Amino acid sequence: MREEFDAELVLVPFELRPDAPPEGLSAKAEGLTHSERVEARLRELAAEAGAPMLDIDLVPNTHMAMTLGEFARDLGEETHRAVHAAIFGAYYGEGRDIGRREVLLDVATEQGLDAAEAGAALDDGRYDERLHEFVHLALHLGIDTTPSALICNELLIGSRPYGVLREAVKRCLITPQNIGESDETL
Repeated sequence: MREEFDAELVLVPFELRPDAPPEGLSAKAEGLTHSERVEARLRELAAEAGAPMLDIDLVPNTHMAMTLGEFARDLGEETHRAVHAAIFGAYYGEGRDIGRREVLLDVATEQGLDAAEAGAALDDGRYDERLHEFVHLALHLGIDTTPSALICNELLIGSRPYGVLREAVKRCLITPQNIGESDETL
């Protein structure tokens, strides 16, 4: 059973392939597939979470998806998390091309966002500088892949077992005031 921690999680965009063509890439043709073992584990974790995960060859250009995520962030944390999850669900669960404007506008309206406002955000470049700053920060920290997690001052790059993340959070929660307390209280 996974423990719950009272810690703030901030989702930060990272455009892994900014030079991807608008139509995306073929994972197989570009050698971007995971090993069978990793794919099986990802499907297992998705099933445990109750989320379908399709085997998708398309690696989309994600710039507009990240733009929609930032638009949603400006509407509040709850909206941002819902839109973030919906974008992931559209891609991994439904196999939709999240690099396409019309797909993202569908996701936006499905999440209750105004289609005209979302469309303007996708088209006018207002989030380009913010997304660039996130990439610059990530590269400055040494992050060049996803997923990555910065837990207090500990950087975990790449997929990690849940136990590794849990232990990093526990180390983060240790303060001079609680250093003598047991693991159960952390």
